[in-house]
Amino acid sequence: MLYIMGKEIDTQASQTLYAPEMTAETLEADWEISGGNWRAEDGWFIGVCRKDGGGLIYSKAQYPGDILLDFRAKTIPPCNNDLNFTWKTSGWDYKHDDAIDGYIAGLNGWWENKVGIERYPDWSPMTASPLFPMKSGQVYHIQAGDIAGHCFVCVDGKLVIEMKDPNYSTLPNNRVGLGTYCSQVAFTDLKIKQISWKPRTLRYIANF
Repeated sequence: MLYIMGKEIDTQASQTLYAPEMTAETLEADWEISGGNWRAEDGWFIGVCRKDGGGLIYSKAQYPGDILLDFRAKTIPPCNNDLNFTWKTSGWDYKHDDAIDGYIAGLNGWWENKVGIERYPDWSPMTASPLFPMKSGQVYHIQAGDIAGHCFVCVDGKLVIEMKDPNYSTLPNNRVGLGTYCSQVAFTDLKIKQISWKPRTLRYIANF
């Protein structure tokens, strides 16, 4: 189970929509490489982006509704910044060399080693915190997504940040993506799931 404000997410009951083998054939067939250098190696998708900008891969398929990205990932030493992922996105604008719209989240990003979520491109809304320090080379189990604009990132089963977007329904597309920003990263065990959840009551009970 994952717990966010007022909601309980049942990860076991959440239907798996996509669980690829992380191979070169899958990378070529199912993903659009918009920037950086990407390869498949020993069950990992490995991405390297040496410019001061983003290098992402985007799913060719659309995944509408309440979506959970579930994967394991790490930065590759000596790098330790911008382990990034995106959902409800349209992809990449090649003319302007930038992402289009969607939610972008990540660990050790925003130039100051913050975990955060932003609605791109205008950062409205966005949230970020320096209170989860990622370690270079350590593998993390990341689960992230949204329920009707209630966005969240969980690491190793614990919520690290959440955000509510009141205008979530105006996002026009439903692709997902993995990426980095002037760093090198690796992803494995990817699953894309349709979220199964139920409300939970939050209250205090006085014990004094």
